[in-house]
Amino acid sequence: MANDKHTYQVIIVGGGPAGIATALTLHARGIHCCVVEAYETPVRKAGEAIPPNAKPLLKQLGILSLVENEKHTVYYGNKSCWGSDSLQQKEFISDRMGHGFLLDRLHFETQLQETYQKTDQGFYKGFKLKKVVSDGTNVKAIIENSNKNSTLTSDFIIDATGRKASVCRHFNVQKENLDSQFALTFNVKLPKKIPHEIMVEATENGWWYVAPYSEREVTMMFFTLQELLPKKENANTFLQDELNKTIHLSKVIQHIEIDTVKMMPAGTSCLSIPFGKNWLAVGDAAYSYDPISSYGITSALASGFYAGHAVADYLAGKQEAFLGYRYVVENAFSAYMQKLIIHYSREKRWSDSFYWKNRIAHIFDEQKIVKKM
Repeated sequence: MANDKHTYQVIIVGGGPAGIATALTLHARGIHCCVVEAYETPVRKAGEAIPPNAKPLLKQLGILSLVENEKHTVYYGNKSCWGSDSLQQKEFISDRMGHGFLLDRLHFETQLQETYQKTDQGFYKGFKLKKVVSDGTNVKAIIENSNKNSTLTSDFIIDATGRKASVCRHFNVQKENLDSQFALTFNVKLPKKIPHEIMVEATENGWWYVAPYSEREVTMMFFTLQELLPKKENANTFLQDELNKTIHLSKVIQHIEIDTVKMMPAGTSCLSIPFGKNWLAVGDAAYSYDPISSYGITSALASGFYAGHAVADYLAGKQEAFLGYRYVVENAFSAYMQKLIIHYSREKRWSDSFYWKNRIAHIFDEQKIVKKM
């Protein structure tokens, strides 16, 4: 198997939103970088929303035009049944930034990667990370695909691999999972068009999130604790039963035909520190958020933006650059925890149920951990 060798100032592992935002920021600062992405092409993921207040960030990254593409849907607001039986509506009509966007996630990630490719920086698609070695001055990353190995040498490496934080593990840095929340995700086709809005509804065993994927298709996610997860063969029945328990959602979607259900962690997790000698973590690799917070993709893009500037400043000789990055991301995480406590504490209808009793207890335990950081 052939072995190529290449040298960069910065290696970014992970070609999702956080990784590409970091790479675009570094490129704008004149840093020679590369992106290593395990998949040849982006894979289908649950759609996500970009709120109106994210537009200035998108503009700074030079990608606002991407979300204005016709593949993405204009997003006017949310409906939520949480804390009471009534359905509350939040519309963006009074927001000075106007409407948001419901993303076709597959198309958006394709757009991001195509935008990065136009920079003519290094892009290793379909390469998996095998090994990372640091001598304190330089970092070497061994990557491979089915045809060859490549050795990449750099001053710095960035972990943008999502919740698994693959690069951090090579430095013996582990993420701490602060709770056991999971998501069951699937898509459902509907017989008629649906409004361009997100719907959230709490139930005894968790909560539902439903967002339009296309005009007649929705992404549905049910969030519950790992202890309450059904066996894979019982997932469809479990989800239909949980849908039947809803007050409002079941009026919009009565029956769900499910081909594939994905089960994945969807709780809060974090690193004790988001950077070290020669490395830094961005996006979900550093901090993973409960989806009820709506931090998601906007947080990933913001993390990449701040990380890119921090690394560029560090390479320019500003030794304190990472302290600023740490301050920004840890403050954001602390604010997130406060909002999480307030939001989950509003739901008191099933205070004795396993999910709500344990969810709120976990969050208060998480808050104690955050205060120690």
